[in-house]
This record gives sequence, structure tokens and C-alpha cells, in this order.
Amino acid sequence: MRAQEVHAGESDAAADAISRVYRDELDVVVVRAAFDAEALRRAGERLDAGAWRWSRPNESMPPEDVQLIGTDTPATPTYSAPRGASLEAYLASAAAHAGDTRAAFDAAFDAAAAVHAAIARVAGGRPVRVAQAADGRAYAPFTIRRLIEGKQIGLHHDFHWGLDLYRELARQVDTSTLVSFVAALRTPLEGGELIVYGATSDDAAVPRLANGFSYDLGAVEARYRRVSIALRPGDMFLLAAGRCLHRVERVVGPCARITMGGFLALDLAREQVLYWS
Repeated sequence: MRAQEVHAGESDAAADAISRVYRDELDVVVVRAAFDAEALRRAGERLDAGAWRWSRPNESMPPEDVQLIGTDTPATPTYSAPRGASLEAYLASAAAHAGDTRAAFDAAFDAAAAVHAAIARVAGGRPVRVAQAADGRAYAPFTIRRLIEGKQIGLHHDFHWGLDLYRELARQVDTSTLVSFVAALRTPLEGGELIVYGATSDDAAVPRLANGFSYDLGAVEARYRRVSIALRPGDMFLLAAGRCLHRVERVVGPCARITMGGFLALDLAREQVLYWS
């Protein structure tokens, strides 16, 4: 596994990290203190304590019951929509929930601006913008995700370009991979680490279970190298999520794993960065 860890204060260390992930030079980049740690920590505590309206697209699969704020129609396959939602449903959800994340943060903290700035710092000087549909409607810039005790995210990759939801976006960007960006707001007492494997989405030899669909986690762990990434509030990682198989460890204890993030890609000319969630 090819991983890099830098501190946000090291201005040049990860300045072109997105391009390096695209060039298949790095699989994971961890940027410590990419955000205001106290602002994110306070938001994480607030989100873990209050009565929030979380959407639960994986509720039918209890171990992977991730909770979301910012959409009820995520830009990924879910157990309620294994082939993802339609583009129209996604855009409608992005508009309907556009303001939902604001209440989680201090009034003086502009989370959308902070996400934009954090991505810009690793974009190699390229312009950065939220993805838009052909009719001008904006995609969701980020969502908040929560895993409570006993929950996890199973082994998968995020090569989503073939989904209906991506039919417009896939014509605008370089689809050789898909990069995820994730920042931590709250970390559990135990578990919740990102585990990334040296197994790739185009490797036909990656072991699968008898159903032919799910990956065989035990066999993958026996065969491939892996790296474990633990974040603190304010830290962010970039992951070649379209290329590398990865998962999130089961959360142990009463403190939830709460993050915010989404996906990003270079445009066709590799001259700008588009992001969404």
C-alpha cells in the first residue's frame, strides 16, 4: 500500500495529492489538522447527543446501518437501492437537504467553505468546484455520516461511473478512478479505522464468497497487504476509492464514528477538480 501522511501546516507536502492519486503513485493521503479540530469536535459531540433526523439507506442490513445528514439519496449504491438512485432523485434530494448540515456546526464555522478550502489545498493549484448537472442544479457538496456502536462498512470499492446517477458526471471527468475525501468529527473509543487493501477493483483474482458477489474478507486479508488509518477530529484522508478495496472497522463503545465527506474527480483535461457527495 502506498500511503502518505502530512500535517496541514506542511504546505507543499501534499499540494498535488489528488493528481498523485490519479497518477497511481499514492493510494491514501492523510492530512492531519486539515480542518479546525475544535469546530469539528464540537459538531461531532452535538451530532452524537442531539435528536437529529438521520436518513438510513442501509437500515435493512443492520451491521452496515450508516446514518446520513445532508441527503436521503446518497451518491452510492445502498441496500435500499443496490444500483443507486436515479439522477433526478439524487438532485432533488440534494436540493431538499441543502441546509441540513448547517445546524451541526457553530454559527461562525462555514463547513461548506472549509471543505472547499481543504480540497483546494491538495488540488495542485487547480480550480475547485462543486459538481453541477447539465441544467445547473448543484450536487451535494458533502454529507455527514454516522456509525454507532456495532456498525461498520463492509469491504467494497467505489467505482460508480456506470450508475445512472453518474450518467452526466461521467462525461465531464476522468473516470480512471474515483477519489473519496473524508474528515473526522468524532472518533469512537475503539474501532472505526479505515482499512485499505492492496487489492484493486480490476483484479479478477480477488477472492469472493460462494454467492459470487461479496468479497471474502478472510481470504483478502490473508492474501493482500493492508494499511489501517485512524483519524482525529479535524483530520482528513483522500482515498483512491475507485481503485482500492477498503472497509471501516466495526465501532466499539458508546461514542459514534462521525465524519463528513464525499467524492472528487479531475475533469477530462485534468485542469480542475469537481466534488460532490
